[in-house]
This record gives sequence, structure tokens and C-alpha cells, in this order.
Amino acid sequence: MSAENGQFDLSELSRCIDETRADRHLTWAAISEQVGVATSTIRRFATASDAEADGVLALIGWLGVAPEQFVVNSKVAGQPLPPAGEGVIRVDMALVVDLLSGPRRARPGTRTTIQRLVAAAQASEVPVASLTRWSPI
Repeated sequence: MSAENGQFDLSELSRCIDETRADRHLTWAAISEQVGVATSTIRRFATASDAEADGVLALIGWLGVAPEQFVVNSKVAGQPLPPAGEGVIRVDMALVVDLLSGPRRARPGTRTTIQRLVAAAQASEVPVASLTRWSPI
């Protein structure tokens, strides 16, 4: 399943994670422990069309790249996410709410998917990284 223009390509993310995992001689379980995302979730990205944004962002931070690297024909120049440290990267829902319009607006404190986050960023022409924040947990 391939992503369309402006969509996040989870299968490409999965390929990059697997390549980096092999280069670093890590197991899937080791990655899971480092980023706080279940092994089964990480491996599911290879065939998924959407996923919870927080987990995807944690893995992009682990890779040390820009989320837009995985957006097909991104309209936005990306900014790398920092690697995981003593916390995790989370979607800043207050900023996302400010960007989204219509009756299905997200509420602060809720979670969103990577496709929804990317759609908001692409429509607003802002980097995904600007819609994130650090969280201690």
C-alpha cells in the first residue's frame, strides 16, 4: 500500500527503521524499549495506512530525521525531531486545534493520528516538528 501525495508513508518509515535497526545491530525489542512504542506497533507500520502520531514521532526522533522525509511530495521543508532523551515527543494538540477547522475539530488533550497531523501541517504549510512538544512521560 503506497501513500498518496501529502500523506505520511508509514511503509517507508518502517523500511528506514528496519535499515537503521540492522545497521545498529539492534533487536526490535531494543528499539521498543528505547522509544517506548510496542514492538508489535513498530512492525505493523510496514502494512498500516495510519497510526497514532505520538508513537510515530517517537520513532522519527529515534531516527533523528524530519517527519516530512516520509510525506509524499511534501509542500513543507521539514525540521529534524530531536532524539529521545528523558522524555518523549508528543503532538501539541492545542496547536493542532488552532490549525484545524470544521465540526470534527480535535480537543486539547486528545490524541491524533499521523495522517491527521500531517494533513494539518501540510494545509497550514508548517513543519510537523512545530506542532510537537516534549513531555516527561
